Amino acid sequence: MKLKTLSTLILATLAIAANAQAVNFKVGTGNATQQIAQVESATDFETFTGRTDKVTGAISFDPTKKTGSGRLVIDAASISTGIDLRDEHMRSEGWLNTDKFKTITFEVGKVKHVKGNSYDVTGKFTMHGVTKTITTRVEVKHIKESEATRNARFKGDVLQVKASFNVKLSDYGIKIPAQAKDKVANTVRISVTVYGQSKG
Repeated sequence: MKLKTLSTLILATLAIAANAQAVNFKVGTGNATQQIAQVESATDFETFTGRTDKVTGAISFDPTKKTGSGRLVIDAASISTGIDLRDEHMRSEGWLNTDKFKTITFEVGKVKHVKGNSYDVTGKFTMHGVTKTITTRVEVKHIKESEATRNARFKGDVLQVKASFNVKLSDYGIKIPAQAKDKVANTVRISVTVYGQSKG
């Protein structure tokens, strides 16, 4: 009898594991506060932040296996620093050249669970037509659909993703003119916070 009960429990556990699967989330279907990308440049003489809510993509996350995949896309021309002339320069051919390179992307390659909601994610980061492999710490929080998520106007399950990492502009073929070196840092910090929804 005990053996039969144990066998039943094992089979039930295996069935649950077999049915566990990744949940697919869309990024960019919500309001402007649900997807933010920022770039910060800090030098001895000037610090500024560029910001956009034009972030889209798709993320697949398996909360049981604690792994996933996905791709995020930032509209490069929509990044605003609050000064029109600076934004115009940033979009020009000598800088991001957004007429030619319209997006900045990150494509997930490998996901390693660290602890809690923390993951080390390795992927391909593409900016200014140049792709580099980077690894960054990412905070991922999976929130099951509930009255609270619906009251917050989310559809389905919610996936909150936060990441922040440094990149060197020179690694991506962006050369800072001599007259701008005291105002624009070669190493900038990129931060992304997005909320994916499993429905809609």
